[in-house]
Amino acid sequence: MCCGETTHSNTMNEPPRVGARVDFFSPRHGCHLGNLLFLNPSTPTSARATHVRYNPTNPTEGVAAVATDENVLVSIQLVHPPFLHHINPGMESKIPPAHSLTGDLTKSVHDSGLLQQFTLPVQPTSSESQWTNMGGSLLLNVGGDGIIGRRVSMTKEGEMLADGIVGFNSAFLSVPASL
Repeated sequence: MCCGETTHSNTMNEPPRVGARVDFFSPRHGCHLGNLLFLNPSTPTSARATHVRYNPTNPTEGVAAVATDENVLVSIQLVHPPFLHHINPGMESKIPPAHSLTGDLTKSVHDSGLLQQFTLPVQPTSSESQWTNMGGSLLLNVGGDGIIGRRVSMTKEGEMLADGIVGFNSAFLSVPASL
C-alpha cells in the first residue's frame, strides 16, 4: 500500500496509484474493520482528494458496524516526534513546523495535533459503499500538508472506534461518473 514509485504509473505493469487508503483496525480487538479511500472522482489520478468512501470488512454491516446510528468523526492527526522533546540550545530553528509532523500509532490520540477532520454519514446497510464529498480537498503527498503517513482515527462520542495510517492506494477503482 505504501511502497512503489512516486509516479502514477510504472514499468512493472502494476495498477496505477489512485488516491490514498487507510486500513482501520480496532484498538481493543486488533481486528480489521475496513478501509477508507481518499479520491477525486472527476480526476482519479489527482494529487488532491475531494471524496472518501468507507469500505467495511463485512459489507453486509456497512458503516453501521462502526457507527451504529450516528455519524462517525474521522480525524487526520499530527504527532510530535520524540526528538522534539529534547531540543538543544540554538536548535529551535531546526524544528519542523507542526504541519510537517507525522502520525504515530504508539501515541494517544489525545497527544496528537489535528490536520483535518470530517464526518462520515451513516449509510443504509448495503453491499456497496458510497462516496462522500468532504467539502474541501486533501493533498495526497508525503510531508507538508500531505496526508500520506498520517494517523487517521474514527471516533464516535469521544470513543475510539478504529485507527490506521494513510498510504498510497495502488488498486483499480470503479468510480461513478456522476460524482
